[in-house]
Amino acid sequence: MESESPARRRIVVDGSNLATEGRTLPSLAQLNEAIETFLEEYRGFTPEDVTVVVDASFGHRIDPSEVAAFEQAIEHGEMVTPPAGAVGRGDGFILRIAEKSGALVLSNDSFQEFHAERPWLFEAGRLIGGKPVPGVGWVFTPRTPVRGPRSRSVTAQSRREAKAAAGPEGTDELAGETVQDAAESPAPRRRRRSTKAAAPVEAPTTALDTVDADDAYEAVDGRAARATKATKATKATKAAAATKKAASAVGVTKAAKATKVTKAAKATKATKATKATKATKATTTTKATKATKATKATKATRATKATKAVADATRGTEVEPADGAGTRDVPVGQALNDAMTFLTFVAEHPVGSTFDGEVVSFTSHGAHVDVEGMLCHIPLRNLGDPAPQKARSVLTKGEVRPFELVSLDAPRRRAELALPGLAT
Repeated sequence: MESESPARRRIVVDGSNLATEGRTLPSLAQLNEAIETFLEEYRGFTPEDVTVVVDASFGHRIDPSEVAAFEQAIEHGEMVTPPAGAVGRGDGFILRIAEKSGALVLSNDSFQEFHAERPWLFEAGRLIGGKPVPGVGWVFTPRTPVRGPRSRSVTAQSRREAKAAAGPEGTDELAGETVQDAAESPAPRRRRRSTKAAAPVEAPTTALDTVDADDAYEAVDGRAARATKATKATKATKAAAATKKAASAVGVTKAAKATKVTKAAKATKATKATKATKATKATTTTKATKATKATKATKATRATKATKAVADATRGTEVEPADGAGTRDVPVGQALNDAMTFLTFVAEHPVGSTFDGEVVSFTSHGAHVDVEGMLCHIPLRNLGDPAPQKARSVLTKGEVRPFELVSLDAPRRRAELALPGLAT
């Protein structure tokens, strides 16, 4: 069925993205098939309306049999590559073309690092994605960019810079934005540099862990003492006024009697205040004791659950170095993730499961992938058969794609990944 053609008459194709969809290495044949199918489905476009952009390494990663056709396409202007040293590399060049010509973008990338400076990416129908479906062929559909950790980071930074540039009148608003950004952003991953053995997994400390009975007693005692002093001062003032009036009216004798009555009243009230203070202390002691018992019970329960989660997640899983014998990106005893992040990850993702992750950095023996705040590692041997020399030849920083969980390393709180179908 012919699809309804979008209003815009130009389309910029993220060639590297479509050529690598569902594959480890890009395919020029797959890219050509995708473009031909798109033009057949969206008849409002012609080949002259299409601009195909591929990254500079595209010609080195395709099959050698396709190199001649690729070079010919470059020579005839059917494909373009970004200028050397272009800011944002291929992604930035694609968006610059689309922005200048008002074109649509055909890509499965979300371009998270550009969300702050190019909000038009979120306009309805501006971004189209496509995937090859077995037995069906290429299927295209409008999509909305995914807002991930990188998107939230650059958007928050852009807001802060805008408020700072506004001058003193924007200071209060900037402080509010900073608090909001801190609340919305995921907790930073802390990498411990210590070479000591990893500490046992403990449940997180709660507010009840900081309750100190002695501090509670002192606080109550202080309030009671201040209240008692204020009451005494008030009563003394009233008693003095009453004594003065009595002395003036009936003489020294009556004034003396009034003074005695005042002292008796003070003594009675002081006794009552003392009893009230003791009762308050007893109540505070009981509450503090109950809070301490509840805290200990909660810690014991959490510790038991944490131990069981680690045992269940790592049962039957081989613990091995990330890149073969003798190769480690993280020294022995150094944890890659905090305890709660690791426990949450292993509870939600059993070994052998597949999920999406974002490539955040490269190492000498592979790459690091962010999966919902969990920093995972994918070694070179799990990126291809044979393994590539560098992870950069297969993965792109900021790229979001599916990965398979191969193994877990509980002592170092890390997970090993592989591209689907390449697990060893």
